[in-house]
Parts: sequence; structure tokens; C-alpha cells
Amino acid sequence: MPDIEIPCIQCKEIFHFTEKEQEIFYQRNMMPPQRCQQCRGKKAALREDAPEKFEIVCDHCGKHDKVPFQPKVGRPVLCKDCYDASRSRARVA
Repeated sequence: MPDIEIPCIQCKEIFHFTEKEQEIFYQRNMMPPQRCQQCRGKKAALREDAPEKFEIVCDHCGKHDKVPFQPKVGRPVLCKDCYDASRSRARVA
């Protein structure tokens, strides 16, 4: 199964539906996505049952971001990029 290019029905941008994603969607008996990842995220955030997001400033890089949990005083909080980077370093070690 090669990667498929799909036009997003919301923003009209072309996005790639990778072979790995196709396999996951097939295993779960789901239809291919009609929206790109960014538009899917925006749509999910507008749902009534969407989790509340909290504004943070990353303790590592200083970037502003939103997280789905209430940050605790005295505990470091990371943006998505720094969190993903720290997880990938932990897996390699």
C-alpha cells in the first residue's frame, strides 16, 4: 500500500495518509480521514466533551503551549516538542 495524498475538506491542503496510518485505520475498520491533522485537532477541540487545555510556558525552551492537565507548582512542565524529544531520548537509553 503506497502513501495516499488526500485533499482536506476543511482547509483544502493536501496531506499524506501514510501506509502505516492506512494499516491502523483498516485494522480498526475506520474510513480514511477527510481532514488533515491540524483540522482534525481543531475540530476535536470544539467538541463539548473536549478536555480543558491549560496555557503553559515550557520550562525547557520557553515556548508557549497548551496542555490537557493542570500544571502543579514546583513540577517542571514541557511543551509537546520538548516532551516528545525527552521521551525519544529515554527510549534510546
